[in-house]
Amino acid sequence: MSRRDLIRPLSTRSQPVPFVRCGFYWLRLVSLVLGAALGAVSAYGQTETGSGTGNTGSVSTMKISDAIVRAPIPGRSMSAAFLTLKNSGSGPDRLLSAKADWADHIEIHTHTHANGVMKMRQIDGLDVPAGQTVTLQPGGLHLMLFGLQQPLPAVIGKELPLTLCFLHSGCLLTAATLVDMRQ
Repeated sequence: MSRRDLIRPLSTRSQPVPFVRCGFYWLRLVSLVLGAALGAVSAYGQTETGSGTGNTGSVSTMKISDAIVRAPIPGRSMSAAFLTLKNSGSGPDRLLSAKADWADHIEIHTHTHANGVMKMRQIDGLDVPAGQTVTLQPGGLHLMLFGLQQPLPAVIGKELPLTLCFLHSGCLLTAATLVDMRQ
């Protein structure tokens, strides 16, 4: 069978095209279908939402409240965010990371006092024990925001979207109010 026979419509061919010759096309079709199916399965339940669903598809027991972002000092591209985390579940959870479109990267920080000097240090996560509340506040635990978009996509008193990712609760979307701490 020649190449010309493979290109002609099926109705004008003298012989059927052997399966082996068109195997490549079948392979592509099967891999596309399987890829789409696997993509749909892996994406199931992994959306960010304000309703409290995490990557497990179940309702999250982690509640985020009182979220604020300190307006950056003019000319600076870094600032801090503070909030309250309440774990109403029966097991512990852990804040692993935070992200926002208006910041290049966000780190979880703590303050330590050593020899009368207060030092800020990055930590790799923040445990939130079952049934407990953890508060991120000035002079203590906080989120350090780097590479802030200039100007920020909100004005003082308006909200900025902020996503917090937890070990068990998944990624949760919240809104943080932009505040001017200098006033």
